[in-house]
Amino acid sequence: MKKVAFNLLRYGVSIGLLGYLIHLADIDKILQALRQADPGWMALALLVFSVSVFLFSRRWQVLLAGVGIRVPYGSLLRYYLIGYFFNNFLPTTIGGDISRAYNLAQHTDKKADSIASVLMERILGLLATLSLAAIALVLVIDRFSSEAGGYLSFVILFFLTAGLFAVAALLNPWFYQRISAIINRVTWMGIGEKVQQLLEAFQIYRHSKVAVLNGFLLSLACQLLLVGMNYCLAKSLSLPVDFSYLMLVVPATFAIGLLPSINGLGVRDLGYERLLSQIGISSAGALSLSFLNTILPLTASIAGGICLLFQRKSSARAKEAISSESSLD
Repeated sequence: MKKVAFNLLRYGVSIGLLGYLIHLADIDKILQALRQADPGWMALALLVFSVSVFLFSRRWQVLLAGVGIRVPYGSLLRYYLIGYFFNNFLPTTIGGDISRAYNLAQHTDKKADSIASVLMERILGLLATLSLAAIALVLVIDRFSSEAGGYLSFVILFFLTAGLFAVAALLNPWFYQRISAIINRVTWMGIGEKVQQLLEAFQIYRHSKVAVLNGFLLSLACQLLLVGMNYCLAKSLSLPVDFSYLMLVVPATFAIGLLPSINGLGVRDLGYERLLSQIGISSAGALSLSFLNTILPLTASIAGGICLLFQRKSSARAKEAISSESSLD
């Protein structure tokens, strides 16, 4: 019952906010802005996004190699594309992470290490996002009132500090020993044992600081590419917004999108509308940019659906071959 109520809340928030924002901006103005979008800048935005996906896959490979797990880049890219497909066509982004961890575990037969690598990716990505927001805030804080600037500074620095502390705690031997003693007491449905295995997998990264650092640097590069994609989309809509300001908008709206909603719909659009209004961009222009920021990756993720289709066909053929061999025996 609680799950149903929570899902109703998420759908209500997304649909309600989208309806309100579209009414506020005037749907005719939004459609006019989208129709006038420059196809050349749109194509460049798609190219930049594609490069970011290749780089995200490379980050995953670096983290895995750092703990001695060697997986061909092509396989990781395929798993990443399939995960991205699930992210965009399931009502939660967690589905994509589960898909990636599952496919990697099938490939390596290392379930806990596979889950740990995906979670480490998520953590480093979040830290990179918050770090980028902190840098951008220094560059553009003069565009906000003292009250708004102070609030943004507090929120960004609070979550950045919390994220750094979480990584340090996860990789710290003292913390590991203390938390393990507590988790080992949890025997219900084997949850304690599963969490313990995951913590043990995380400890591998304690001896792979170079891989973690490189993963963080690649995360920063990926986030800058996503900002670049938004910059190209803004150019396609002829919106007067500079790269440094988008360095704040993109991470901030990503963080806002983590609030209860359908993949950030509605709440992320509200973030675009509020932040871009600070520099004089209309609600219609801000929402047009936000919608393109959703539509373009959604379109690109179809490649993941194609990979999934071929992967399932390949698995079906393998099962048929095994079945035929068994019947001959």
